[in-house]
Amino acid sequence: MKLKTKKTLILLLTIIVLLIDLSYAICLYTGIVNLESSENSLITNNSQALFLTICGVVNLISILFIIKDILRHKKAIITLNIIQLFFGNLFNIISGVINIVLLSMKTKDIEDVKKEKKDLPVLEEINEHSKLLYFIIFVFLFIICYTPATDLLPIPNTKVSAIITVSLLYIIQICSLVIPMLKELKRDFVAFKNNFKIYISNMLPRFGIIFIVYAISSLALVSFVGNISTNQEIISQWPIYISAFLAIIIAPLTEELMFRGFMKKFIKNDILFIILSSLIFGGLHIMQSENLSQILFIIPYSILGFAFSLNYAKTKNIASNIFLHSAWNSIAIIAMIITKLL
Repeated sequence: MKLKTKKTLILLLTIIVLLIDLSYAICLYTGIVNLESSENSLITNNSQALFLTICGVVNLISILFIIKDILRHKKAIITLNIIQLFFGNLFNIISGVINIVLLSMKTKDIEDVKKEKKDLPVLEEINEHSKLLYFIIFVFLFIICYTPATDLLPIPNTKVSAIITVSLLYIIQICSLVIPMLKELKRDFVAFKNNFKIYISNMLPRFGIIFIVYAISSLALVSFVGNISTNQEIISQWPIYISAFLAIIIAPLTEELMFRGFMKKFIKNDILFIILSSLIFGGLHIMQSENLSQILFIIPYSILGFAFSLNYAKTKNIASNIFLHSAWNSIAIIAMIITKLL
């Protein structure tokens, strides 16, 4: 595709979606459209309007970059389109996907200047313990932390005892995961810090493509099934500060160590590791589903698990996975905070 054609298509599509976002946001702010009148509505008028305003600003910045120099600002425009995939509606998702695809296509009348791609640091596998030990710890933690076996614990009578019980479970999980991988964790965090740009440039394109598939599957399920996954319903009922701490700090650390770091220790084949890790991760997030429709959410969660598993198989750096998982959850928490506050 020629540069002029590509630029025209992307610019036209971005302007159209910008106008749709701003028009719909105004209708929501003024009350012409009322989402709250629907019994199945999971979002308020003000929060949806704010999300659309964010998308409008993102698209406005994209337009400026496109007009100025679409090739020079290609990565920035792709990043802005990924942002609108998080916060936007159906029009934003369709626009974002099309724009990313168009930007990823080769430009016939322009010779792409290929920059020398820096390779990821080579990290040798550290095996301080036997495969059996990692497997036993994995099974033990999975049973007491992720299965109905947790319900066998004594029911706390007060808020204080409940906090103590939950805290002890997390302490046991964190210690059991961190101690066997402490040496590897230290090395990986140092390598990730010293080669941050290399890791990011390597991870984001691959993760971005998988995210598009995740966004489309999630949107399709929410549209046709009509509700969200049980996992999201439970999290949204917690106090915001607890949700933020668990989602941004605890979950990325424990889930990546367990479902990526530990699993890779006793499953050496990359393909088998990616498949099993993705399915277990997906199943974990719909564990408390109450009906068949909620079980279907294993699809987008498994796609997300596939992204994390593939990243670890490629980078062999658990710190990169923890960062990626934390960044992902941070965006979800920001959206949840906006929804709750408005």
